[in-house]
Amino acid sequence: MMQAKRLYGAEKTATTRASFERKIEEMSRVLSCWQKNGVRDQQFWPTSLAMLAAWEDDQNGIFRWKSNNVTKRDGVFGDLVNRYWNLQKRADTYLKKTARTNPDSALKHFNSVLIHQNTALIWNVMELRDALSRVDPENEALSRLPFP
Repeated sequence: MMQAKRLYGAEKTATTRASFERKIEEMSRVLSCWQKNGVRDQQFWPTSLAMLAAWEDDQNGIFRWKSNNVTKRDGVFGDLVNRYWNLQKRADTYLKKTARTNPDSALKHFNSVLIHQNTALIWNVMELRDALSRVDPENEALSRLPFP
């Protein structure tokens, strides 16, 4: 890990653990976003331990590491490695679904949003016509513009 390269002992372990925890937190956030939307989006997701180790985002305090000991299940960070594999298991359905159904799901979601917007607009027009007819029943807009 480049951030901890010149650190030793407990300081190096603490820095590595903090970065690993941030990676797990970010993965949890991404997964909850996928669950909320029902489909995978273009956010980064490490699909292997090598990708997890190479993942670096300085702004979020996520740093890469080179040691394979960090990702050993029975190592110092075994609890975090188990959380990583648990997240991978939970994300598996979204990772598989992306290739086949992502475009269709996205279009269906977009269509649903447009349907709701259209319904709201029709309802607003109905309310405006009703208010206009109460204020001025002989208004030409009521007779000129047909409405179902």
